[in-house]
Amino acid sequence: MFPIGTNLKLIKTPWATYAIIGTNVFIHLDVTWNSNFAIPSEIARTLGFVPASFGDLSKSHTLATCMFLHGDLIHLSGNMLFLMVFGRLIESEFGASNFLAFYMSAGVTGCLAHAIAESESTKPLIGASGAISGVLGAFLIANPRARITLMLDPTLIYFFHRITVRLPAWLFLPAWFLLQLVFALNPHASSVAFWAHVGGFAIGILFAVAIYRYIPTGK
Repeated sequence: MFPIGTNLKLIKTPWATYAIIGTNVFIHLDVTWNSNFAIPSEIARTLGFVPASFGDLSKSHTLATCMFLHGDLIHLSGNMLFLMVFGRLIESEFGASNFLAFYMSAGVTGCLAHAIAESESTKPLIGASGAISGVLGAFLIANPRARITLMLDPTLIYFFHRITVRLPAWLFLPAWFLLQLVFALNPHASSVAFWAHVGGFAIGILFAVAIYRYIPTGK
């Protein structure tokens, strides 16, 4: 299931979210133009975050650069879709500068969670999933009663006889998180860095709880 919208209205124009999306798209097209839009391995190794190299200060910049690299167009599109749906609303509530600081912090936290779980891995971590997972965690706290419109995959369309469903955030987002945790606990399930999702989501919740009184809730 893929989120395609919510029932909430924007308070302010989310320029920071649009800038992040634009930057990710531009970088991906720029570095993959001559490689069938799949990231070249040398760029992933140079600018991706490698857990086994954590602690090497000369590579500390990869904690940030890895957030703006994606493996292919599917990876990029999926992440940007989630960011478009949830990031705009969180930025509208947090403010642009707070959102940018939060987004980057969640991304770094996701990298660190992955590094702790996969400390010996030499495979570079790339993608904005950790940061976007933080946005999802914050959204759960800020807007638990929001209704999220989800596009069903073909199998679910067959059973539900519809293309979309609407679920409350308090149901969809915890279910999404539990799914990430299940995959993270099964190291052979996928090559996806699920611990980055778990770490990002957790810091998103903690951050939102810390500033809960300043978030306009009840929408």
